[in-house]
Parts: sequence; C-alpha cells; structure tokens
Amino acid sequence: MNRQGNRAGADSPVKAQRDALLEQALESLERASPPQSAAHAPDPGALPTSSPTLAGLEAIRRPQPGTVCESCPNSVWFASAVELKCYCRVMYLVTWSSKEPQQISACDGMFLGGEA
Repeated sequence: MNRQGNRAGADSPVKAQRDALLEQALESLERASPPQSAAHAPDPGALPTSSPTLAGLEAIRRPQPGTVCESCPNSVWFASAVELKCYCRVMYLVTWSSKEPQQISACDGMFLGGEA
C-alpha cells in the first residue's frame, strides 16, 4: 500500500469519532431550553458571586435582594466599615450602594466588557 492509503485509513476512526462528537453536541443544543427573557431572568440572589470582596463579607452586608452585579466580571465591589459599593466598568458608574441600593435584575454588561 502507498503512504496515502495508510494515512486515509488511520484518519477514518478519528474522523468518525469527531463526527460522532459533533453530532452529540448538535443534538444537545437542539434539546437545550431557549434563552430566558429579562422577564424570566434567574433570581440574582441565586447567582454565584465572582467577587472576593462580597464573598468575604457577612451575608447581612451583601445586597438584599440580590443583584446581577454580584456575578458580573465587570463589577468592582469595594467596602468600607460603613458602606458597600459596586462600580460598573462597562457603564462607568456606581450601580449599587448600601446607602442607595438599586436592584439591577438584568444587564447585558457582562457580554460587553471584553470588547474593545
């Protein structure tokens, strides 16, 4: 046999495995639930926090009710002895403060921060 014949034979199991994995992924996507609208967004308080500052605070000092900013990678949380604030690096403003709490329940900011 020539070299190409051997190579083609060696690629067949790899190609078959790759095709099977792609087929499984496509089927999984087809079964996935549709994206949630803002009206059906998950409870922000149930989202995991990505902030070491929030994670280190007592639960009583964290936003109640929760806000989507708690799990957003573009949020910068900072605390003093008397106040907790969240600065948004996408909107360039303080989005939450313990002195002026505002519950943001839906925001596209987490999808915009990586773009430049």
